[in-house]
Amino acid sequence: MEGSDNVIILGAGASADAGIPLLRHFINTMWECSVRKQIYGAAIPDNDCCILQEAIDIKNELDTYHGRALFDDRNIEDILSILSFNETRGTKADKTRLHCFIRAISKTIELTCNVKYENNGSIQDIGSKQYRRFWINLLNWYKTKRTFPTIINFNYDLVLERSLFQVLTNTIFRARDLPFSGININYGYRNSFENKFQIKEKRYGKEAKQEGTTIQKRNVENCLDIEILKLHGSLNFYRERNRPQSSLFEALDDPCILPPVVNKFSYGKAIDKIWSVALNRLRNAKNVIIVGYSLPKTDIYMQYFLKTALGPNLSLNNIFVFDPVLYKDNEDTRAIIERYGSCFSPQFQRRIVFQPSIPWGSPSGEYPTKDTFIKNTGGTFEHFVKTINHESGILF
Repeated sequence: MEGSDNVIILGAGASADAGIPLLRHFINTMWECSVRKQIYGAAIPDNDCCILQEAIDIKNELDTYHGRALFDDRNIEDILSILSFNETRGTKADKTRLHCFIRAISKTIELTCNVKYENNGSIQDIGSKQYRRFWINLLNWYKTKRTFPTIINFNYDLVLERSLFQVLTNTIFRARDLPFSGININYGYRNSFENKFQIKEKRYGKEAKQEGTTIQKRNVENCLDIEILKLHGSLNFYRERNRPQSSLFEALDDPCILPPVVNKFSYGKAIDKIWSVALNRLRNAKNVIIVGYSLPKTDIYMQYFLKTALGPNLSLNNIFVFDPVLYKDNEDTRAIIERYGSCFSPQFQRRIVFQPSIPWGSPSGEYPTKDTFIKNTGGTFEHFVKTINHESGILF
C-alpha cells in the first residue's frame, strides 16, 4: 500500500465519545466496575469481576513502593510501567501479574465501550453516532478524491473497527454506488490475519424495502485498503502468530498490548513493522491531523518519534491539532501549544493549527450557531468529524 497525503493520529481523547475512560480516570473506573459489579445498569459477569478484582489486588500490592518511590497508583501508565520492568526479571509471578493487569484493561475497555458489535443480520447502530459519521465522511471523500487517509491509532479499543462494520451493515450506502467491491483492513501487524470483506447488497426493514449493504469476510478483488496502524497494540491482536483466527470486531482474552515504557522497536518484529510503516507514512504526508492527544511532557518517546518522522518531510504542509483544552485559554492551553511547538522549528510552528475552523453549513437544532458549537464541542472528536465533512483544507 502506498502512502497517503493525509495521516490522522488518534489519541485517547478520540475514544471518549465511546464511553471509554481517559487515562486519568481508568483505574477508578476499573475499581468501580469491580465493586459495583454492574455497568450502565447491567450486571457484570462474575468471571469479569474476578479479573478486575485481581488487577486491583495487584495495584494494591504496589502500595509498598510508596515508602521510597514516587508514582501515581491511580495512573494506568505508571502501574503498567512498574509491572513491565518487574517482568524483565523473568519470574513467572511477575509475568502473570502483567498479563493479569492487561486482561483487566481489556475487560474495562470492553465493559465501558458503548460501540458494540452484533452480527445478527439487522441494521447496526449501537453506540455513539460520531464514529459512524467519521467513516461516512471518509468514504464519501474517497468516492470523489480516490484517496484515503492513513490512520495512526494510539488506542487499544475496537471502536473504529466496529463503527465501520456498523456503517457497512446499514442503509447508508448501496453497494452498486461504491467505487470498490470490498474493504481490506491493513494493520501492518505481522500476527494479524488477512482482513478482507466483500460488500454486498442487502435489504432491511419491514418487507425488506430499505436498500443497504452488508459485509462478508471473503478474498475479493477491487478492495479499498484502509490502513489502521495501532502503535500500542489492540484488543484483537494476538501476541503470538500461530493462533486460531478470530473475529476482527471482538476482543481477545489476552491481547497484545504494549506497556508505555517498553522500547517499541525491540519488542518484536510483529510490532516493529507497525512503527516502521507509521514512520514512513508521516514522512510522506502533506497534512497531519492529530485528535485527542495533548503530547504530554512525560511521553518523551512520542515526542522523538514525531521529530524523527516529520523532520525529513519536505512535503509537510500543515499539522492540525484537535483538543478541547485548546479552546479554554488557560495555562493548560499554553502548555499544549508549547509542547507541540518544541518539537518543530520556529518557521514551521506557524503551520501548526491549534484551533481548526469549522465550515458552517446548515445549523442544527442542537447547535443553533457556529459559536455555540465551538463553545460546546471545540477541539473534540465531534468537531473533527464535522470538519472533514466539508471542503475545509483539513484533508489535502
